[in-house]
Amino acid sequence: MEKSIETMWKEGFLNSNALIAPKVNDIYNKKSIHIIDKFQKMFLINIWGIIIGSSLLFIASYFAGALLAGSIVLIMMLWVAYTAYQELKALEKVDKGQSSYTFLKSFKDWISKSIDRYGKMYRVVYPVLILVFYFGIWFSDMFAGKREMVAANSNDLVFGLHIYTTIIIIIAAVLMGIFSKAIHSKDVKTIYGGILRKLDLALAEMEELRDEQPLS
Repeated sequence: MEKSIETMWKEGFLNSNALIAPKVNDIYNKKSIHIIDKFQKMFLINIWGIIIGSSLLFIASYFAGALLAGSIVLIMMLWVAYTAYQELKALEKVDKGQSSYTFLKSFKDWISKSIDRYGKMYRVVYPVLILVFYFGIWFSDMFAGKREMVAANSNDLVFGLHIYTTIIIIIAAVLMGIFSKAIHSKDVKTIYGGILRKLDLALAEMEELRDEQPLS
């Protein structure tokens, strides 16, 4: 039966002639680089998804007669994409020449700091997007008939907006801003959950081994 990495590691230090420990180090180094490389590729795909998606939405807003709203959404999402790209460049500066354990710890620290920075940014982005979507769609040419129908059948209007619906939307926007960090953290786990689990597992294995022999 093929030996586990942990068994090989232990035997490598029990038998000084085995020369197994360096091989295990090499395995973990390759594993560490693979985890982060996969994350970077997914992260880059996500950036392009934001750019393409917001561009298509901008084009759609033109035909819907909501160009101003579409422009604001495009600018906001390009800001998000630019910030994400800067985060990716910062990750690329992490020294891959250090030990695999330190390398992965640096990566995990980058993720935590990135979530915190994004959480602060999304305090603005989430509320603005909700409000822009609401006002943009409501005052678009596409909804002209709907506005006329509501105006003819309701007295609860202010500046052409239904009061109670508008209050609900504003409350939702405020709540999204307050819980932006938690929401973004959940998004990260949903999109990158598989990679993050592999990261935690690799770190747990290394920490268990480090308790017995330090990784070089």
